[in-house]
Amino acid sequence: MKKSKKNVLGKLLTWGLILLLGMAAGYLGASLAAEIGMASDALPFLILGLLAGFFIQIILHEGGHLVFGLATGYGFVSFRVGSLMLIRRDGRFQWCRYRLSGTGGQCLLAPPPWREEGFPVFAYNLGGPLINFVSVLLCGALVVLFRRSSPALACIWIGIGLAGLYLGLVNGIPLKISGMPNDGYNALHLGKDPVSRRAFWAQLAINAAQMEGRRLRDIPEDWFVLPGDAGPDDPMKGAVWVYRYSRLVDLGRYEEASALREQLLQENGKLAAVHQYALQADQGLFDLMDGRISQGLDILGSAEIKAFCRQMKGNPGIVLVQYAAARAAGKTPEADRLRARLEKDLDAWPYPGDADATRELLARVEDRLASAAEKG
Repeated sequence: MKKSKKNVLGKLLTWGLILLLGMAAGYLGASLAAEIGMASDALPFLILGLLAGFFIQIILHEGGHLVFGLATGYGFVSFRVGSLMLIRRDGRFQWCRYRLSGTGGQCLLAPPPWREEGFPVFAYNLGGPLINFVSVLLCGALVVLFRRSSPALACIWIGIGLAGLYLGLVNGIPLKISGMPNDGYNALHLGKDPVSRRAFWAQLAINAAQMEGRRLRDIPEDWFVLPGDAGPDDPMKGAVWVYRYSRLVDLGRYEEASALREQLLQENGKLAAVHQYALQADQGLFDLMDGRISQGLDILGSAEIKAFCRQMKGNPGIVLVQYAAARAAGKTPEADRLRARLEKDLDAWPYPGDADATRELLARVEDRLASAAEKG
């Protein structure tokens, strides 16, 4: 109970700080607009600057991770803004579509080879916020340059600069947001904690292997094991354990996967919310496959899981869960629609090995549901 209260208090403080930073940015923008004589007419230009600014600053932020990562031995894997993603596969660059709920962009690189004494994490993590702060200085110079000749343009630069200041602070101040460590937190703590550093390395390395088309079952097993077989006691380490679970599913070791899934679901508050909900959705799916139809539908029909599935609607694994639920519930038109959408999503999925694994699981789901229907 004490730990639960501590977690709630931590979340409140974190979101309170984020809200305070947003309010401070708004006050600063209004004050600067007043300074250049546009206190009454500045709002439309400030809003325009903020809207453009967040898009620009996301690109700059991810570009900062890219530049500092490449400079310290990382390799390019993907660069995404919104749902548009540039990937590199087989030595060639390709464009594709991919969206991750809760993120405006993401730069993922392949880490340098693992060394027990560590690998560079400081510059890669702080590169994004640093570039945001540099852009704030540039925007400030442009505001000074245009404050007399074009006050409206100066207000737009104020908005762009404020977006950079906000993103730089929210990502640069060491925080855990929804349980996940931000850039500043990683930069501060990864160098001191070898287990978390290994977990960080493993996530990047596994993602890079998947982007090249490898399935989880084909990736070395030791990538999924933390030093001392450390447990999933925070979201960073928990992510590696969720990867371990997914690898067991890909290997067809369903009983072991089920036992691990149950163990991970008991780690309440220690996994990232996205992983917690994904495991619950999997629980519902495997309940359906094992003939526990009402139990599976209860899980997948809960408000939390339905909301999660809506947020992750572009993920083929989630569409598979929705399809299985519709078919098990006898909602044939909905099931047919989801089945067609699943095929489309699988064809466009940027991780070909993962798509193959999902197709294999789909065949198993359909076989098991057909058998359950015959028995019923």
